Amino acid sequence: EVSRFGWVEFIAAVVLSLATVATAWAGYQAALWGGDQAEHMAAASAANVQSAQQTNMAQQRLGLQATLFVQWATAISEENQDLADFLYQRFPKELRVATDAWIATKPLKNPDAPATPFEMAEYALPETSLAVEFRQQAETESAAANQANEISDRYVLLTVIFASVLFFGG
Repeated sequence: EVSRFGWVEFIAAVVLSLATVATAWAGYQAALWGGDQAEHMAAASAANVQSAQQTNMAQQRLGLQATLFVQWATAISEENQDLADFLYQRFPKELRVATDAWIATKPLKNPDAPATPFEMAEYALPETSLAVEFRQQAETESAAANQANEISDRYVLLTVIFASVLFFGG
């Protein structure tokens, strides 16, 4: 016949065994989620860098195109049609499309017309769109990293709880 003390030892051994396995499992899960967090943070960082690069390229293109537009406008105002035509033929597609749309607003006669073609909806640089896409990707990855961090933190807490069970059960 098993004594009462024997049952207590048996139950304690079972509880300690379960707590040991649970502690190991929770620690393993915390490490997995920590790795997931690191991957998402690296992806967010890379997307932020790419967004910044695309933004810089867009700003450079905008600056060059603004200079080209000002030279064209100066040629028009000086009635130098040959130079104006020469410059217009060298407008990049997005500037040409926006300039045509801007001219259609009759900016010299229409006070509600945008000040420049760069304010037109038709003016869109591909680098600007890419920068926005990369920024959104960075935000998505950052949110996934935060979620993985929260899950990892919960597993760390479980590890502490199970380790406490081991300590007090011992």
